[in-house]
Amino acid sequence: MARHLWPSCGRGDVVVGDRGFLSYEDLRDIVGAGAHAVLRVKSDIDLPVLEVLPDGGYLSRIADPEVSRRMRRKRLPAKDIPGIAVRVIEYSVAAEDEDGGEVSEVFAVVTTLIDHEAYPIEDFPDLYHDRWQIETAIGDVETRLRPGPRAVLRSKSPDMVRQEIYGLLCVYQAIRALIVAGAEETGIDPDRISFTRTKQAAERHLSDDSAFSPCGPA
Repeated sequence: MARHLWPSCGRGDVVVGDRGFLSYEDLRDIVGAGAHAVLRVKSDIDLPVLEVLPDGGYLSRIADPEVSRRMRRKRLPAKDIPGIAVRVIEYSVAAEDEDGGEVSEVFAVVTTLIDHEAYPIEDFPDLYHDRWQIETAIGDVETRLRPGPRAVLRSKSPDMVRQEIYGLLCVYQAIRALIVAGAEETGIDPDRISFTRTKQAAERHLSDDSAFSPCGPA
């Protein structure tokens, strides 16, 4: 389904994705649309070191699988197989285990943002971490606006289902707009304001006369 989105990308866009989205075909289409990508790497991806960069990352490539198979049959070295140029960035993230001890997990991402001076390596852990915000948004719609992901929509036809989902998304955006307005007024990060509490506060005021514009339809 994500592949329907790649043609909508363009210059200035950066697609950030988990391990399941890294493939030659997807990367080719993202780059072909004019966008860049930052994608996590599975452990079995072949990433030959073509050039070590001053910041500790290195340049590599994501090979075209068809070309790769032909060239491997000729026993050519992995570094000689062509593909899409990428930069490989590795970093560790510390976490707490079940016993309260500290463990670290190594993350590796590939990016088409090749220039290590224009795009410093220090920015990438935060960029990849921000990807999880979409998971929070999906959870807000599924669980906090509805009774949960297993809840059945009330509508009985495709058009009405679309309308119901569109209504949920409108409510979600309205609550997020309230959060942003409150954050700007108090000077705090919007991420620190609870979606659930904002929703509850809005619900308490729905019956107020001031909650709706006195102007009717024209």
